[in-house]
Amino acid sequence: MRTTALPAAEATRPRTVVVGALLATGAVFMAFAALVAVYVQQRQLARATGQEWFPEGSVELGPAGMMMMTLVLSMVTVQWAVQAARDEDRPHGFIALGVTLMFGAAVINQFWFVYTDTAFAIDGGRAELLFYAVTGSFIAMLISGMAMLAVTTIRSLMGPFGRDLAHGVQAAGAYWHMCVLCYFLVWYVIFITK
Repeated sequence: MRTTALPAAEATRPRTVVVGALLATGAVFMAFAALVAVYVQQRQLARATGQEWFPEGSVELGPAGMMMMTLVLSMVTVQWAVQAARDEDRPHGFIALGVTLMFGAAVINQFWFVYTDTAFAIDGGRAELLFYAVTGSFIAMLISGMAMLAVTTIRSLMGPFGRDLAHGVQAAGAYWHMCVLCYFLVWYVIFITK
C-alpha cells in the first residue's frame, strides 16, 4: 500500500493585531470605568452632605443625546469598514472609514459646544473638575480611536488590501466600539443622572 504525500497547508496568519488591540482596549476601558467610578463616588458624597452637584439647567441633555446618536451611527459605519475589508472591497472601506472619521470629528465639535455652553471652570470645584476629567478623557480616547482609523485608512490606501490583511481594521473597529460604550457611560452618568 502506497501513501500519497499531500502538500502542507498554507500557514494562517496569527491574529496578534486583534488580540493586542483587544487587550489594550480592555485596559483603557478599565481605566475609564475607574474614572467614572470616582466621579459617581464624589457626586454621591456631595449629595449626601446636601451640596448641589451641578447648578440647575447648566448641563443640557439635547447635545449629549445627539452625540449618542452620532456615535451609534459611527458603530454602523465602522462595522461597514470591517466588512468591506473582509470582502476586499476597497472603495466601500474608504467611504466607511471616512464617514466614521467625520462622525468622530462631529462629536468633538459637539463637545466644544457643550464646554462653551456650560461655561464650567476647571477650578470651580469638584463637580466641574471631574466633569472635565471624565469628558476630556473620553475625547482623548476618541481622538486616539480616530488616529487608529486614520492609520488604518492610510495603510489600506498604500498597501495591500484583502481578507488576510483585515485585522488592522478589525482592531480599530473593536477600539471604536469600546469608545462608544464609554460614551454611553458618560451620557448616562453625567448627562442623564446629573
